[in-house]
Amino acid sequence: MLSFSKILFTALIIVVVWQGFKLFNRGKQVSSNEQPKQTGREKKKQTKPIAHELEKCPHCGVYHAEGNAHRCDT
Repeated sequence: MLSFSKILFTALIIVVVWQGFKLFNRGKQVSSNEQPKQTGREKKKQTKPIAHELEKCPHCGVYHAEGNAHRCDT
């Protein structure tokens, strides 16, 4: 039979586990925000891609990079 002490003990366990998960997740957030500083070589590897202007081929309608040679297959 359920007694008041069993219900109270179960609620206490749930609260302790919940607080433990919150503490664990907070530790993960702090560690991800404290990333090590990057050297010059590592910064060069993480450059953003460059956007190229495209032009449409008047014969086949395919878009290709401006200035690059394009050969129509049709």
